[in-house]
Amino acid sequence: LPLLWNKYSVENKQNEEPESQASRASTLRQRNRVVKHSQSKHLQRRLSSLQELQEEPKFEASFGTQLKLLIVRAQKQGRGERITRIAMLLTFCWTAFTGLAWGYLPNNTDYVFNRASLLYFILIAQSNTVVTTSMLTFGGERSLLSRERAKKMYGVLPYFIAKTMADMVNSVAMPMIYGIAVYWICNLRPTAVNFFTFCLIYYLSVSAAQSLGLFLSIAIPNFSVALMLAPLLTICLIILGGFYIPFDKMGPALAWASWISPARYGFTAFVVNEFDGR
Repeated sequence: LPLLWNKYSVENKQNEEPESQASRASTLRQRNRVVKHSQSKHLQRRLSSLQELQEEPKFEASFGTQLKLLIVRAQKQGRGERITRIAMLLTFCWTAFTGLAWGYLPNNTDYVFNRASLLYFILIAQSNTVVTTSMLTFGGERSLLSRERAKKMYGVLPYFIAKTMADMVNSVAMPMIYGIAVYWICNLRPTAVNFFTFCLIYYLSVSAAQSLGLFLSIAIPNFSVALMLAPLLTICLIILGGFYIPFDKMGPALAWASWISPARYGFTAFVVNEFDGR
């Protein structure tokens, strides 16, 4: 408004009565003060009180609505990218290689090491792929999440659940198909209890690898740096799983780190399920 008033004054100065320069400056300053005062009062009328801000809901929609819409959107975004020919071919190749290397192990004590190495290979065969896939899931949508969350569209928890559920096809379903096929091809313990226990352990191990990938993509904003550090961290955690170096032979500088290795818990559970009671 002050700028418009100045422009108006310049354009119509011929029609105004002659005034001294000092008088005009005084009048202009007074009008500017009046305009600023009116603007300040106008802004004050629009400001909300602290109580009103506290009573205002954090997000526009409920948790259930947020989760439902985010799941639908994630499914539409990933349409055609879940079960692809490449993913199926990769799973078939892993299964064929494992079958050729450990196919139908005899059920005797001469093949104890072979069974243990197979159980550990089942874990590490999928860990790197699942970690990388999970990093790709969130890495490209960080800015979108920040912008939409700032607009109070949804929270982090429903977004995380929706993306995890939508990504389960590649990150969980395909590795599970591999694990189930290998279980019977390699003649692991053929009882219903041991088979379903194996499936549960394998599912939890794959989910842990998926969570590790999501954690790295969130903790490291630079996606290129995260991709460089992911193999290093994954391999170190795999080595500390107890197969390559027994837990009682680890030095004190590394023994504590084995407790944060998902491979430690998965491999130990696999060994107990396979060899306990034989």
